[in-house]
Amino acid sequence: MKFNITKLVLPVNELGRDYVVGDIHGHVSKLEDQLTAINFDKSKDRLICVGDLIDRGPESAQALDLLDEDWFFSVMGNHEYLMLSGLKHQNSNDRLVWIQNGGEWITTAARDRWDHWFEKIESMPVGIEVVSPSGCKYGIVHADFPGRDWADFDNFSDDELQRCLWSRNNFRSEAKHTVRGIDTIFHGHSVSQGKLELGNRTYIEPGVYQGADFIILPLD
Repeated sequence: MKFNITKLVLPVNELGRDYVVGDIHGHVSKLEDQLTAINFDKSKDRLICVGDLIDRGPESAQALDLLDEDWFFSVMGNHEYLMLSGLKHQNSNDRLVWIQNGGEWITTAARDRWDHWFEKIESMPVGIEVVSPSGCKYGIVHADFPGRDWADFDNFSDDELQRCLWSRNNFRSEAKHTVRGIDTIFHGHSVSQGKLELGNRTYIEPGVYQGADFIILPLD
């Protein structure tokens, strides 16, 4: 399956603040509670997710509905990839893997909503780049960044783009190298005990579907 958008570059938010959040995994009510607690203002603030909006939680349909909101942005996670590949593109192996890893919610979801969800998932980029008003340059990629320079993104092969969604190599090896051309890259996918910093890569997936609170960080 080909990706429609490799990298999305967001304009500087001149009105409010930008935040990044880890994997949502169908826990929208909990996310909304935590956003309320930090006084998140949907009229001017933006929330950028590291992917995996769906599966393993009770509100996957509501999580996909976030893609219709002007204040919400997300990169594609491996769970969105499996849904699109397994359902729309009829990849039977991906469909099986998806159902076995939390995708069973689709069996009770309204069929007439699928096409809209497919369209929204297809519009999810592999990476998001945003610069804060202070000049810091942030990258958001779901699982890993298999390059040495942020500019490598523009020339990634299909295999490298897949690694952005699936790889745990740098996480497992605790690689502390710095990716050039970017101040900080945020990842989810791999569960850690709180925020984990390796080089200039920060992992923010604490396992909300296991009962942890979301990690929501301002991009200042």
